[in-house]
Formats: sequence, structure tokens, C-alpha cells
Amino acid sequence: MLDNLSYRLKIPLAMSLVIVATTAVVAATFTWQSYRQAHASFLRHGEALGKTLARTLRPALLHDDVWQAYEILRTPLERPLDEARVLILLDARGHVFAASDPRQYAVLTPFNAGVGDPVTLANGHAGLDSNVLESADARWLYFSTPILAEDGSLLGRLLQRYDRNLVAPRFADVSADALYAALAALLLLLPLGWLAGKRLTDPLVQLARCLGRVGQEIPESIQCDFHHGLDEIGRLAQSFEDMVRQLREKQALERHLAQSDRLAAVGRLSAGIAHEINNPLGGMLNAISNYRRRGGADPQAEKTLGLIERGLTQIRDTVSALLVESRLESRALTPADLEDARTLVAGQVQSKRLTLHWHNEVEEPLPLPSAQVRQILLNLLLNAVQASPEGGSVTCSISMDDAFTITVGNAGPAIPERRRQHLFEPYFGEEGGEGHGLGLWVTYQLVEQLRGSISVESVPGHTRFGVVLPLEIRHEA
Repeated sequence: MLDNLSYRLKIPLAMSLVIVATTAVVAATFTWQSYRQAHASFLRHGEALGKTLARTLRPALLHDDVWQAYEILRTPLERPLDEARVLILLDARGHVFAASDPRQYAVLTPFNAGVGDPVTLANGHAGLDSNVLESADARWLYFSTPILAEDGSLLGRLLQRYDRNLVAPRFADVSADALYAALAALLLLLPLGWLAGKRLTDPLVQLARCLGRVGQEIPESIQCDFHHGLDEIGRLAQSFEDMVRQLREKQALERHLAQSDRLAAVGRLSAGIAHEINNPLGGMLNAISNYRRRGGADPQAEKTLGLIERGLTQIRDTVSALLVESRLESRALTPADLEDARTLVAGQVQSKRLTLHWHNEVEEPLPLPSAQVRQILLNLLLNAVQASPEGGSVTCSISMDDAFTITVGNAGPAIPERRRQHLFEPYFGEEGGEGHGLGLWVTYQLVEQLRGSISVESVPGHTRFGVVLPLEIRHEA
């Protein structure tokens, strides 16, 4: 189950467990150390009290004053009868001389502590030194302090019997303090550990997310902002970026090869049909020229003949544009050439009930080849009319500043991203959808020959093509 858990959770959880375990160990160590200190303090207190009372009780033993000894033994106790703390004064024989609890330890009775017989306790290995003894059932602690005469002989022995549970309250207080400190540390460290773990895993999560996009999206659209460092994640991110860059280069090379194959196919096709098209075109153009030489044509017929001649010339130049080595041979562009393109699309605009918003700023001839520019404008207009919905609108703006600019837009659907990348390739179509033929590809070839640029912007409800041509191209008559 943990194998399926994200590292975004694994690492913070692991850090939290380490923090909890460390805090528990520190708290336990502190508690144990505090217990040892409390126990040692308890022993020091018992030894100090025994020495103090031993000096005070010596006169009572010397004068055989039991009542004085009894009063002295009751003085340090909070209650006269306290089972948890009992003070016992033994004589040299090990018999009870006085006790803070006379009902339990009667005067002149042999003392039996459960840790040895009275002789051993009084005169045996205990000797003249202070000792801490333990009862047989480990419930009681005995502090044994000898009471010595002036000559160093043993007069008796003071026993302090303490219940071991007397250390428990001190231990409980220390344990409570340790517990509160541990909880406070956990409340502080756990959020910090979780945030630190999340910060450590964020680059890894981002890298995994970007890796998941490989194969699902095109390499050009994969843009990830990675942590760049010398650690393992930084090196892995650098390797990923290198891989994506190589995929982009590979895709660009494949696209270039595919385009080259299409260009080669179109070139072979155009070279084969150029001769078949140009022969009848030449004949029709010669017929128009012969008809004009005979004269007698009325102005309306002459206008029609001019439109037919320009159309035939455009067909011939379009076929030439399919050839890579074609020359820019055409007369200078005039305003009438641009209006011809408007006239040629007027029928299709009417059949789809479209509105054509036309804006033409060209009022004089321009040093641009008329046939190629007319073909560019006509292809863009036909493409916009075809893409527009029934009853929609098409806009065309032709301006002239530092360069000659054509902008054609329509209110049709957006062009899909994948199709937009291959928009100017011949005969490219989406699977299950409608593709495009030579129109935009021819337009692209003509713009390239004229050393211009073509761009496209497409969002739902608006698609715009823009062509910019430099004006330094001269007509080669």
C-alpha cells in the first residue's frame, strides 16, 4: 500500500515519524534522568536528615531519655503517625529505644526490618557507617545512621523508613513537565517537518507531472520551470529538459522531412501539369490579343476581356508559383488588381449571405508583382469565406506604410492547435476531419518568394491571417 503512496505524502510522513520518535526518545531520556535525579535528591535528603537527627539524639541516648528521643523523632514529620515515613531509634543492642510510631515499634522490642536480624543491622556489616537498605519486599527504604559516643563507640542507630512511593509524586511532576515539553515540541516541529518535506518533494512532483505529459502532448507545449541545482533532482530535471529539447528537434526534423516529401511530390506534380496548363492558357491569351488587334470592341466588352486576361495570367503565374525556381515576372500592382480579387469572391460571399467589410488604402501602383499579390489576397479571401458560418462576416484590410499589409479575418471556429502547426503544408488534414489543399501552401510559397511574412491568430469566433510584404521588391519586366 505504501508503494502506491505519493512521495508528496511519503517524505512528510517519514519526517513526521522521525520527529515523533526523536521527541519520544528525548522525553523518555529526560524523564529517566529526572527520575534518577529525584531519587538521588531523595537519598541525599535522607542522609542529611539522618546525620542531623543523630547528633540531636545522642544526648537522649546518653541520658536514657525516651520522651526526649520521641519528641525529637516527631519533629521532622508532618503528621505524628505517618506510615509512609517512620523514624526509629535503636540502642546498641538493636532494640527499639524510641519510634515516631510507638504502636508499630514498641520500646525495648527487638527490631525486625526484614532486611536482616537486629544484630546484623546494629552491629554487623553495617558497622559505623551510614547505609541505605531495602526491605525484602522492596517496598521500604531504610536509611541507617550510626550514633556514636565521644570515644567513637556505638551508642545506637537511627533508622528512617520511607515508602518508595514517596518518590512517585516528584517523578509524576517531572514526567508531566517532560510530556508537556514533548507535546509543545511536536506542535512546533510537526508542521515545520511537514512543510520541509513538502518543499523537498515539490520539485519531484512537478518533474513527475511533466514526465506524464510526454507522449500526451506535443513537445513544443511542454514548458516546465524546474529547480536547477547540483543535487539529484536538479540533475534529473536537466536530463528531462535535454530529453524534451531533443524531442522537439526530432519532431521539427520529422516535420521538415514530411514537408520536404510533400514539396517534392507537389514539385513533380506541378512540373508534370505545368506544360499541359500553360499551352491552352497561351492559346487563350493569344486569342484575346488577336481580338483586341482587330478593334471594334465596346468599353463593356473591353472591361470583361481585361478581367479574363488578368485571370488567365494569374492562373499561369499560380502554376509557376508551384515551381521552386519560378521568377517574379509580373507587372506592378495597381488598385484595380486588388478590386479584382474583391469582384472574384463576390459571388461566393452572396451565396453564403456573408457581409464583406472591405478597407483598401492603396490608391496608386506599388512596386510589387500584381499576379502574386492578387493570388495571395484571393486565396486568403476564399479561405475566409469557406471558414465563415452562414450569415457571418469577413473582414479585409489592405494598408500601406513602411510595408504592404493584408489582413483577412472571419468569425468562424478556431483552428485546432495540431492543424495550425501544419497549416501551410500541402494536403494536410486531421483524422476524421476536413483538411486543406494547396491554397494556403501556395500562399505561403508566394509570400516566401516575395521575402514577406505570414501569420495566423485563431480563437473561437475569430481567425485572422496577416501578410506583410516589403516594398523594395521590384518588378522584373
